[in-house]
Amino acid sequence: MIVAFTGYRPEKMPFKESGKDKLYTQFRIRQLQVIEWLIERGCTDFISGVAMGFDTWAAEDILSIKKKNPTVTLECAIPFSGQADRWSREDQKRRYKIIYKANSSVIISQNYSYDCFFVRNRYMVDKADVVVCAYNGQKGGTQYTVDYALKQNKIVIQIDPVTSAVSILSKRKLV
Repeated sequence: MIVAFTGYRPEKMPFKESGKDKLYTQFRIRQLQVIEWLIERGCTDFISGVAMGFDTWAAEDILSIKKKNPTVTLECAIPFSGQADRWSREDQKRRYKIIYKANSSVIISQNYSYDCFFVRNRYMVDKADVVVCAYNGQKGGTQYTVDYALKQNKIVIQIDPVTSAVSILSKRKLV
């Protein structure tokens, strides 16, 4: 089974990416628990959009698990070639490391367009059986992707960034 990740960028999260931030560490622990739970249920293939924030954290967790469990795979779905051109050097290096260690990568569009992120998100959802989202109702790309996944009858697992509570938003359940 294939799992795709969608979630907020760092500026939409209620915490800072820091081991000193209790909400952040609580969220990352819960995220890893969800991934491990999915692997225990037969999910081995994962897709990340390699954006900053949730996509990056999930991809890094998958790569860490992949070291011990080679049946786990990671695909990077890149919305357009220049996705990281305006990122800090540190964030670019982090992204490059993920893409380099992934099993595969696909570039959805060579050039930026107003809808390239939505096209990337639909690609991930269409390919996935399960969508894991860092989401608590804020409007934007994550909401669009969650709504699209639900319309496509995908299993949607939500991790609330504020409380780290996990819930299944879809009518379908993972066995």
